[in-house]
Amino acid sequence: MLDDIINNINDIIGDEPQLFLDYDGTLVPLVNNPVICYADNELLYILEKLNYHYEMFIVTGRSLEDLIKFIGNYNMIALHGDIYLIDDKVIKTPDFDRYVSLCNDLYKNREYYINKFKNLRVYNKTGGLLFHLGDIKDETERDYVIKYVKNIAEENSMDVYVGINIVELRIPGINKGKAIMKVRNKKRPAIIIGDDITDEEAFYYNNDAVTVRVGNGKTIAKHRIKYDDVRKLLLYLINLR
Repeated sequence: MLDDIINNINDIIGDEPQLFLDYDGTLVPLVNNPVICYADNELLYILEKLNYHYEMFIVTGRSLEDLIKFIGNYNMIALHGDIYLIDDKVIKTPDFDRYVSLCNDLYKNREYYINKFKNLRVYNKTGGLLFHLGDIKDETERDYVIKYVKNIAEENSMDVYVGINIVELRIPGINKGKAIMKVRNKKRPAIIIGDDITDEEAFYYNNDAVTVRVGNGKTIAKHRIKYDDVRKLLLYLINLR
């Protein structure tokens, strides 16, 4: 697994690959409380060195504000591609501000959602709305929440994404794969690493890249790696420089 990825990387390293790295479940472990996912000192070191030696992007479903708070200022593709931070410049997708306003309005109903579904948590991602199911243990209740959020999405012409312990309202037509395509230099190879369904979209739209799935689950990525080996791989990339 790791050796196969390293061999693939060795074949392209001379062509200055771009790096596209997911955050939760890839750079940091998945946790039940999404507001405490700060980078540890080792990860901060790794990101600093990778960013120095490579053109690196953090690609995440998180808000830009969250990611800057957790790791500092890097090139970022946030909210699955709704908003970018490139060379310290913020770039928004069309209609972004309108959806921010819509999500703010929906978030005002959070007490109703929380009272309706015991142990549900709701987060405003400033352009998306996240319903966290980590504390809901009953599968029937979870399914009902997902159905309910899908109805909200339909009423407000938004996309809905169901992930690990979450269901999320998203700006329509946005995904990591298309977002990465917008910033890629097609004359150079790319390395894309991620662990979730949203990363499968990244793999699909960039099937010429070195694609790496973290953990279990069905994937179209060319490679698979354990979470515990991700940092080993990133340190290997650093040592190549």
